[in-house]
Amino acid sequence: MNAREIGAALLRQRLLFVAVLLLGVAVVAGGLWLAPKSYRATVTISVTKAPEASASLAALDAARRDLAEQARSPQVLSAVQEDLAGERTLEDLTEAVSAAWLEGTALIEVSVNDPDPEFAAEIADEVAAILVERGAASSSVSATVAAPAEVPTTFSSPPLGPVLASGLAAALLLAILVALGRDWRTEILTDGAQVESAAIAPLLAHLDAPHDLTLMPALRTGSAESDLFRHARLAIEAETSVGPSKRVVVAGIGTDELDVWLGANVAIALAHVGRSVVLVDARMGTRFGPPSSAAPDTPGLSDVLQGVDLEAALSPGPIELLSVLPAGTASEAQSEPALDDYFNDVMEELAARFDVVVVLAPALDVADDALTMSASASMLIAVPEGTVAASVLRTHATRVRESRGSVLGVALIGRRPALAA
Repeated sequence: MNAREIGAALLRQRLLFVAVLLLGVAVVAGGLWLAPKSYRATVTISVTKAPEASASLAALDAARRDLAEQARSPQVLSAVQEDLAGERTLEDLTEAVSAAWLEGTALIEVSVNDPDPEFAAEIADEVAAILVERGAASSSVSATVAAPAEVPTTFSSPPLGPVLASGLAAALLLAILVALGRDWRTEILTDGAQVESAAIAPLLAHLDAPHDLTLMPALRTGSAESDLFRHARLAIEAETSVGPSKRVVVAGIGTDELDVWLGANVAIALAHVGRSVVLVDARMGTRFGPPSSAAPDTPGLSDVLQGVDLEAALSPGPIELLSVLPAGTASEAQSEPALDDYFNDVMEELAARFDVVVVLAPALDVADDALTMSASASMLIAVPEGTVAASVLRTHATRVRESRGSVLGVALIGRRPALAA
């Protein structure tokens, strides 16, 4: 998914994206509000050479380093605890107080972290006062408070900047992932790029079907509608030329029979260019509704699977070189004819007699028959425009491949008012 696709997905899911982002910001703000806070107060002590002292610079620096280390000594902290009337334990003070000589300068910096900002400043000043007294007791250095501690106005822990930055980044990432996840599951397919991305297969045709699906545009040679199926036929021939299968299984998503309309027109388009084609209606069983009124009143596939001679079940189609094998009359009495090995035997016999076998399979979301029929064959998936989620097509395409079939491609089909006869 490139940046443009991500942007388009976020635009489609903008309300969800904003809601999750605001929720994330609220969680970060609430976490900061409720988190235990610590305030830091700092006091600066200046340590210089005492009057008339003859200490070298190295000795003076050593004295400064030593005085800084005394800030956390038990003696100093015990004195601070006593001055605070026991408001803090010795362990609390040991964790709270830190001090360091700023190398290259005459300054010692004493810092104190405490949940109470006023106490932090008070402890820092107490430690500084004791260190100044200790410095005064030395004959080599003189210590004074250069900058007393100020009561901090903002907390130092948790660190506001990094927490806000990481929290907002996490909220933004979560909002993006949630929006993309929902878009991935619910994105409605309306263009070829979406279809190809979801099916991981080429878009072989983007067609508009008439309101009356008994109309066959491919029969009207020379018309614009017939030309669309010529392009679809060329795409199908290009795809099937790289594979071993002569069997094209046409299955749809949904029950509006766009796949039947597509398969019939594809078969007609193939027959128009001199291919011998057989159109097999494999939607056997009463669960797929009554047989088409246009179907021949002859035995069909379900009858052949129960022993009827194949030749007796084949009927001529509406144009030369096109034959039809209907679902059959036995399918009315048997709700779910078994797709056993004999089905493949029938398909192989048809493949030996015809250049192309076009199989009209039940919809992918209605039954698993199409998966069985597509094993060792190629499937053309008919997708109604604007009604199918990308995740649904992705799932069905994956199931076809897991059933040892291949996805030849996808046809995206819209609807328009009835065409003139």
